Amino acid sequence: MNSYHRDGKVLIRFIAFAFPPLEGCFRFKDVLQIFSLPDNAPKPEKLLADHPFVIEYSFEEMDTVALREIWTTGLASSSDQSDDQISEAEHHWSKKQEILKVLSVLTRDIITKGKLEQIGFNWDGLGKLGEWFSTPDLPEIPLIDMNTYYNQPNFIGTPFQLSDATTSILGKYFGLGNDEKEAFLSACVLFTQALEAWSISHSLTYIGVVSSLEALIEFEHRGKKVSHCLNPDCGQPIYKVKKKFIEFMMTNGSKNEEFVKHLYNRRSGIGHRGKLLAPDVAGRVMPLAEEMGDTRELGQLSRAARICLVNWLMKRE
Repeated sequence: MNSYHRDGKVLIRFIAFAFPPLEGCFRFKDVLQIFSLPDNAPKPEKLLADHPFVIEYSFEEMDTVALREIWTTGLASSSDQSDDQISEAEHHWSKKQEILKVLSVLTRDIITKGKLEQIGFNWDGLGKLGEWFSTPDLPEIPLIDMNTYYNQPNFIGTPFQLSDATTSILGKYFGLGNDEKEAFLSACVLFTQALEAWSISHSLTYIGVVSSLEALIEFEHRGKKVSHCLNPDCGQPIYKVKKKFIEFMMTNGSKNEEFVKHLYNRRSGIGHRGKLLAPDVAGRVMPLAEEMGDTRELGQLSRAARICLVNWLMKRE
């Protein structure tokens, strides 16, 4: 990751990876730009792989004194960990994680550091792009209708695309207040990490996706009075935990109340009673139809949750 400073701003530039190949360029003001690597850059030969592209992200430079105070809180004054360069690098790394998680929710694709980076992926052209936003001579990344974009599965072989509402959505995100941004980022982290766990455990992904919505539900209900009666299974206030979930999804996405109730009950079955999704059951062969049905349901949940996250963001003032 390279970083540059100008007029109280920082720009970080790094390689990220997406499952479908990204071709073209998209820019949001003087804040964010993503674009594909040139043809002569190293790229995977297979379609089903992590495909590299460039992210440029600009944000307010943090005061060195304030950053040092945050970084050294709880450390002895003589600690070797008080180096300003280390604290600045930590700040830049956290901003990198922020934009990766946000893009992983706003697009249909998980944007990651990629396995290739872990084994030493390198494109020597990254450091030759200048000290601020570059000007790639590339066509725009295809934009498609927002409803179509978020409601359709991301089929294998489909190129990297963006919603035609991406500019508006990003504008909403960067306009959030601190508390709203923290809640939304928490939801983004939970959602992204849940999808990254898909290949390990469908059941953990199911729980994590529902939990990503609960991060925003908790924010929506802060300070509201709840019942002191506790659910014996999970210890949570009975004040309509399920009802709050249903209301949130019905307000921000799904209109099928029975489906939403089923999603919550299924998550409770996994989390409280250990009733795993069929693909995770060990020790016996599950019917193929049941495994396929649970996988399909998890895909439906993921799309519905992404729609709820995006719609919640779009409603911010």
